[in-house]
Amino acid sequence: MTARAPWLNSEWRPSESQRAVVICVHGAVVNGEEMFPLRHRLRQLGYRVRQFKYQSMLKSLDYNVLRLREFIRETEGGVVHVVGHSMGGVLARLVFERSPDPRPGRIVAVGSPFLDCWVGRRIGRFHPRWGRFLVGRTVYDHITNPRDRIWRGARDFGVVAGTYPFGIGAVFRSHPRPSDGVVLWDETRLEGIRDHVTYRLNHFGLLLSKRCCAQIARFLATGGFAHVVSKSVEEKRGSPVLSCPGEL
Repeated sequence: MTARAPWLNSEWRPSESQRAVVICVHGAVVNGEEMFPLRHRLRQLGYRVRQFKYQSMLKSLDYNVLRLREFIRETEGGVVHVVGHSMGGVLARLVFERSPDPRPGRIVAVGSPFLDCWVGRRIGRFHPRWGRFLVGRTVYDHITNPRDRIWRGARDFGVVAGTYPFGIGAVFRSHPRPSDGVVLWDETRLEGIRDHVTYRLNHFGLLLSKRCCAQIARFLATGGFAHVVSKSVEEKRGSPVLSCPGEL
C-alpha cells in the first residue's frame, strides 16, 4: 500500500481463482459517471467492475430492484460484490433481502439513506400534487413505503457515511446535522450490519476520496473497516463514534 494509492494493498487484492467482480450502483438522478474514479481504482486492485444504471425519476423502486437483481444474476463471476452509492445502496439492500444471489460476496453502501430521506421529503413538499415528480418515483417510493431499520440479509454489509454538510440539503436552513449535505448521518445507521465508518466528507466527495476507496477495498477483502475512536461526530450526544484513521 502506498500513500498515493492507499487502496493498492496487496492483501486486499482478489485472487485470480475467485473471478471476483464488483457491481457499482449509482444514486438517484445521476447516471453513474460520478462513480468512475471508484471503478477505476477497484480495477487497479484487480477486480472486474460493472456499472448498473437505472432510471430513478421514471421507474418505481420495485422495478429498479428487479432490474438490479437480474443484472446481478446475469453477471459472470465466482464472487460478486456490490457497491452502492446513495439510493444505489438501498436498491442493493432490498435485492439481497428479497432474492439474494447464492454466490459469495459482500455489500458496501456509501452515503445511503436507509432509514429515511429528509431531503427527499423536503423537496417533495414544494408542491402537494407534483412533489413525487420532483424527487422521482424511486425516491418517492422509498420515503412513502415502510422501512425496516434492521438488515435482514445474510451477506457482510458495510456502510460508509459522510458528515460534511455541503450539498443540496444546505439550501434548507432547517436541514438537520450531522449530514453529508444530502443524506443525514442518522439515516445511514442501518442496524444488523457488519460495520459502519464515518468520514468528514460530503455526499459525492465520498466517491472521490482515496481513503474511502481504501476502506471499501478493505471491507470487500476482509469484511471490516479500519477504525479509530473519534469525538468529531457524536461528541454532543455524549458518546464517541468510530471513524476512519488518518492513514487511510
